[in-house]
Amino acid sequence: MSLELTLESILDKYQITDLSKLSQNIVGPVLTKDEFSYGVVEAIAGDNPNTFKGVIDRGSYIRIVGERELVLNKSTLEEVLGREVRFPGEVEVRMSAFAGKIIVRGDYLKWYLEL
Repeated sequence: MSLELTLESILDKYQITDLSKLSQNIVGPVLTKDEFSYGVVEAIAGDNPNTFKGVIDRGSYIRIVGERELVLNKSTLEEVLGREVRFPGEVEVRMSAFAGKIIVRGDYLKWYLEL
């Protein structure tokens, strides 16, 4: 997959500017800003068309926002980045926090809420 993985391209496509419209049922990771994390955004956006809401720029971090559940599939992330990804491992070292609960498996990560 040939995507431009820059902060500018991610914010142009996915930035949330009106925080007042966000649900209280948000989930998702807070990641450091780097090309890998931008790949995470693209992978989550592709795998979660109904629950992915966008990205909030927080200075040195980005918050990926979803409604009730977000899944990051290893295979999708590897396709976006064009390389093998250590899973679990490479995502977690960039994740300073997250909203919701998390499940970490060898082929996916899932952020979710139990309502």
